[in-house]
This record gives sequence, structure tokens and C-alpha cells, in this order.
Amino acid sequence: MHVNRNLKIFLVTGIPFGIFSAVSFSYLYGVSVGLPAGLVSGLCLGFLMFILLGFLHSRAVEKVGGDRSEAAMAIFQAREIELHLHYDRAFDLCIKSLHLIGRCRIQKEDRNEGKIIARSSINWKTWGDTITFDITGISNEKTALKVSSRPTSRSTLVDYGKNLHNVKTIISFLKESQQ
Repeated sequence: MHVNRNLKIFLVTGIPFGIFSAVSFSYLYGVSVGLPAGLVSGLCLGFLMFILLGFLHSRAVEKVGGDRSEAAMAIFQAREIELHLHYDRAFDLCIKSLHLIGRCRIQKEDRNEGKIIARSSINWKTWGDTITFDITGISNEKTALKVSSRPTSRSTLVDYGKNLHNVKTIISFLKESQQ
């Protein structure tokens, strides 16, 4: 089941706060006051967070990607590219491209498998990102590449365009390097 990102923000922030408020107010003022107060405070906070986080995420993604399409707004980003380079040269460039991503460390590097997995450290936008390269040699001078970036924490709802930025930066570097 696919749930809209803004609805997730509303539910994830509003429900826990509403429950906490209901319990707190019920303890202080009784159940007849606590339950409605918890419901109203949960709805208010959920709506505020939906507006605030949704707006900030949309604005950041538009700055990075230039549009507000559903694909650009997603926190999981993947792109495929065909490079006119030998497999080994493409593999080396993929590793080199990770230096453009702040504080990024390679977790797995397997040249035979054509797989590179790296993680960036925590920043104000995410709890870190996992960047994956799937590299396949097509011919002697042609290589297919899929690059993907996603938040390391599966509970991340918004990334303010960080993973889109990661993928666009890497793809741009690889396109420039093949010329």
C-alpha cells in the first residue's frame, strides 16, 4: 500500500503527540478533558508538521532537481547511464565520484561483481545515505551503470533533496569524465 508522503508526515507526528497529550491532560484534568485535548493537539501538530516539512522538502527538491515531479520528490533516487568507457575505468571513476559526496566511506567494493556500496555520514538532512553502484560491462569500450541513493534510516520521510543531489552530482561527474 502506497501512502502519500504528506499523509505519512501528518500521521507519524500527530498520532504520537496526540496520544502523549491525551495521557498527560487526562492525568492532570481527567479523561473528559484529556481525550479531546489530546485529539486536538495531535491534529494541530500533525497539520503543522505536514505543512512545514512538506513545504521545506518540496522547495529543497525543486532547487536541486528543477521540478516537483513525483520521481524527484521521492527519497529513493536511482539513475541509469551508459558510459563510453572501459569497465575498469568506469569502476575507478565511480569510486572517485564518491569524493564529491561529503564524508562518504566505501562499505563494499567488488570489481568482479560490479558492485560498490558506500555510506555518507549523518548531516542535517538525513541520518546518512547509502549510495550503490551496479556496474556492467557491455563491450570493450561501453559500460552500463546504475547509481542509486537512499537514506540509511528506513524511517526517513523527507530528505530535502539530498539523495537527488547525490545521484545528480555523481551522474554529472561521470558524464564529464568520459569526454
